Amino acid sequence: MARVAFAGLASGAHATATFPNSHLLAPVSGNAYPGVGSSSAAWAAPKAGGVLSEIREAVHDEDWAGNFSEGRTKIHMRAEWSASEDRCSFLAVLVGATQARKVLEIGSFCGVGTLALAEALPRDGEVLALELDPFVVNFGKRFQMKSSASTKIQHRVGPARDSLGKLANQAASSNLQAFDVAIVDADKENMQEYLRVLLDTPGLLSKSAVVCVDMTPFKGQPPLRYEKFKFPYRCEANSGQTEIDAVRSFVKQQANLASYEFGGLLIMYRK
Repeated sequence: MARVAFAGLASGAHATATFPNSHLLAPVSGNAYPGVGSSSAAWAAPKAGGVLSEIREAVHDEDWAGNFSEGRTKIHMRAEWSASEDRCSFLAVLVGATQARKVLEIGSFCGVGTLALAEALPRDGEVLALELDPFVVNFGKRFQMKSSASTKIQHRVGPARDSLGKLANQAASSNLQAFDVAIVDADKENMQEYLRVLLDTPGLLSKSAVVCVDMTPFKGQPPLRYEKFKFPYRCEANSGQTEIDAVRSFVKQQANLASYEFGGLLIMYRK
């Protein structure tokens, strides 16, 4: 099967160096790109600004504590959960390097990473985002609609366990096109279960699929205790570190998987 080399992972202006076999690094011949030398890569780092920056800024300015306090969101969310510029750049390179056409995102928050994935996909590509909370889905859609890539984005709202279970049933009945890339960036409590479903369900992932699991403590965690009547609003949450360590151990035990950690992600693919 096709393999992606993750040794010497890189990011930044030449992030394709992460994937030495990427078609994006192929020399440009003829006059397809006038002015570009034969040693130049076709890919360039995303420019600052644009819709991604708009969403990220709006997420930063939003009162997430107030949204939870007033019952507009199901859990207390934090602006830091939004995909950073570095994360978006990596996701774009990952899509290009794997030549992915279908991407599954388990946990999308306001859809910054979702849009980065969609913008990197070919015209017939698709991102299916599974997200618990309709508030954040609608929040992100207001901005995603400004991008022509929004037509590549589909959402399923509700508990990821239920949505993923339905996808597994579709795959089992050969009624689903396999995903080339899967991103797990949801609650830590269930992320090993999500990973097991992805790896164990025939037809859910393509043979050369790459799976990325977010390993950031506290991210996506529901509050254990919330003090509504104090200012500033305070939430206490489990870091999820125990679950993170369990996933890391589980992946290391899988003899058929190659895995690496980079940029807060545990990245794996079948050998």
